[in-house]
Amino acid sequence: MIMKIKPTLVAALCGFFTVGSAFAADTPTSNIDPEADRLLRAVCARLAAEKAYSFKVEVWEDAVVFGHKVTTTKTEEVQVRRPDRVQIEVRSPKRSRGIWYDGQTLTLLDRVQNLYGSVAVPETIDKFVDAARDKFGISFPLEDLFVNDPYASATEAIKGGVYFGKVNVLGNPCQHIAFSTDQVDWQLWIEEGANPLPRKLVITYKQEDTAPQVTVNGQVYFLANGIHYQPAMQNGVTVYTTVKL
Repeated sequence: MIMKIKPTLVAALCGFFTVGSAFAADTPTSNIDPEADRLLRAVCARLAAEKAYSFKVEVWEDAVVFGHKVTTTKTEEVQVRRPDRVQIEVRSPKRSRGIWYDGQTLTLLDRVQNLYGSVAVPETIDKFVDAARDKFGISFPLEDLFVNDPYASATEAIKGGVYFGKVNVLGNPCQHIAFSTDQVDWQLWIEEGANPLPRKLVITYKQEDTAPQVTVNGQVYFLANGIHYQPAMQNGVTVYTTVKL
């Protein structure tokens, strides 16, 4: 039997979803290389133009365990349909958790601990992301990629940006750019060509002890007929209904 949890515990259940926004609420400056800005605008415009897409990534995070700096790993898969559908799956060797947003409700499921919870949230993705952060202290995996205006979200706190040129990421030709805020440095590798999409992201939390890094490798897919799986409880058992993206 899966336990239903109170809305006030939803934030605790979200504790594993830590790769949220890479951008802090600072005052921006204009010290940005024009080519870095052009490339960032291109990838953000490509994502903003799509109604439905998904991205599947492998995430490596630094952590200090018993005095040792180690790297942990997990996979994240996110499906987005603007303006009001998000599905997120996060899996690691010890955890399996899901998030569903259907335009009205935020639902979370921890399959290992048998915990399930839901709360009412606003009717669009942008409002839902803001409400989850402000009301429950929740950030979502790579949330800057699925808001309606990724460029505005990405540049809100930027102090500077640099273009580093062309490199290969797992055999894929990419353009390497980097940006800084007061709190973090972040690097982005964007696939070359007519389909500029993110291939790799590295975030350095430079104000924290040991300056931990998060490295994200993955790919974006556009969805013609994606499926959004919505959990519900029936007689103490979790069941899933499907909603066409």
